[in-house]
Amino acid sequence: MSAIEIGPIVLGWDRFAALAALLVFVIAAEIIARISRQPALSAWSARAVLWGLVGARLGHVVQYPDVFLAEPWTVFAVWQGGFSPVGAALAVGVVTALSLRRGLALVHAFGALWLGGMLWLVLILDFSDRPPVPAPQLQLVMLDGADFDFTDRPAQPLVVNLWATWCPPCRRELPMLAELAEAHPEVTFLLASQGEDAETVRAHLNRAEISDAHMALDPSGELARHYGTIGLPVTLFLGADGVLEHVHVGEISRALMLRQITALTR
Repeated sequence: MSAIEIGPIVLGWDRFAALAALLVFVIAAEIIARISRQPALSAWSARAVLWGLVGARLGHVVQYPDVFLAEPWTVFAVWQGGFSPVGAALAVGVVTALSLRRGLALVHAFGALWLGGMLWLVLILDFSDRPPVPAPQLQLVMLDGADFDFTDRPAQPLVVNLWATWCPPCRRELPMLAELAEAHPEVTFLLASQGEDAETVRAHLNRAEISDAHMALDPSGELARHYGTIGLPVTLFLGADGVLEHVHVGEISRALMLRQITALTR
């Protein structure tokens, strides 16, 4: 399982782990603050979360200046993902240092951080310890009529995007994915429409002026079943050996795509 479904909301496991850890951290800090009668701890935890998120995002942005300078509005597209642990740690460190001068008890603060951090570590390790997922024994038809066989493909990394024409986030990211597919021939791209026929997909591509290169049809949703994914869009990153390396649930940014492509090809 690469995601968790909470009512109508689908979260990737990494995002769920981060949100759960933040929630536990804030609750633990509030409980400790009340028991120890340390109001400074409660105020610190709120500032640590706020500025930690800001620092995490800015830390990611400065890693990809060319991407964000070309599309500065995407700095605020936090739903696409993209956060730097180093940026978050630096921001929380500064907030903590300033709060120590205002009476923050470091031992109590560390206790709340430890609880949140341990929960995050347990959830992430639980996901990372799961057995590797090989490529499926599957053949798909490309929109141009050719066949794509997972067992007989070029020996190079593979990016698989699961999308549909009725999905707004899918439609937003599809032009960028098609562009990156052309710009990175060292990686095979498979943009697989889920549960739709060729006429529906072709009509959307024509309206959006997107090439049908790399476009595949998966009318029965075989890829989603094989990888156990929930919701759309989902982007899967496979190594040259066909083993799943990373899953991104939800809309993905250009910066995260470039980061994962670099990780696959180094």
